[in-house]
Amino acid sequence: MEHIIALSHASGLAAEAILEKLPESGITPDSLVLLDHESNVGKRLPFAGGYLGIQDQFQFDLSSCALLLMPEADGEMEAVALNKGCLLLSHAIENDTPALFVADDGMQPDIGYTQTSLRLAGAELSSLLPTLLELNRIEPIEHINITLLRSAEFHGKAGVEELASQTVNLLNTKAVEPSVYAQQIAFNLLPETTDLLFEADIRYFLGNNSFSVALQTVNVPIFHGLVAAVQLGFASDINLEDCKSRLAALAKVTVKKGPASPITDCNQSFSCTISQLKQVSNQPSSLQFWMITDPMRYGLANNYVNVTGFLLKSFL
Repeated sequence: MEHIIALSHASGLAAEAILEKLPESGITPDSLVLLDHESNVGKRLPFAGGYLGIQDQFQFDLSSCALLLMPEADGEMEAVALNKGCLLLSHAIENDTPALFVADDGMQPDIGYTQTSLRLAGAELSSLLPTLLELNRIEPIEHINITLLRSAEFHGKAGVEELASQTVNLLNTKAVEPSVYAQQIAFNLLPETTDLLFEADIRYFLGNNSFSVALQTVNVPIFHGLVAAVQLGFASDINLEDCKSRLAALAKVTVKKGPASPITDCNQSFSCTISQLKQVSNQPSSLQFWMITDPMRYGLANNYVNVTGFLLKSFL
């Protein structure tokens, strides 16, 4: 492949998931460059059956690359990419353009040839969209109430390590000093402000600016995974069995009758589990369920790779 693609912050958890999935888009080892901070230069990461070494992301000349995947927020790296004429693809940038999401069914995104940076839907939104879009096709959604239960991996390796060290210290009656989190996260629940773009992005993808949206985010003391407690109200009555069959037919989605959890159902998986799918008594226009998934893989990595594949075929 003549177009070189770069992946920054390559040693992070999000990049790890993207690297695992990226070969599916046709990218070969000789067309991919792994970049990270100087402290990680020289480390070798698995890719497509082999290993690639990490290079310094502020010393590498991005003008040789057609596309930069940036899975962590980094204003300096963003500026370098734009200065070098390298198309930037990232869920960690903030701009006024609609977020991009490409589902496994090949839904085509709206991308302009003059764009220099593309904002992707984040891990949580990318995880929710296949289910929400399919249900919205059955009957227009008029109300959304979602509580996001977010694991430590949303704060990267530092978040996972802080949860682990605090757990060990507390079990050994030692004091803990929060660093990544504002307070102790081990054996605790910490509410967090939901991304302000999240609501706007849901409205954009569902094509409705008038329905009501209620979002809450809670940090929970688990290492990996995402659980979303979802309640939906529809414009008219829906059939529960029809919803079950439509969701079960989606790629990488399993509708489960029994109990489900991040530990049993989404450990390093590129799929999603829907459980506790039911209607509230005497409310045939409502639906509620739990969604359990690995957000870095099913959500973020799937979307990065699907969008990258689309760009390689249509733009680059």
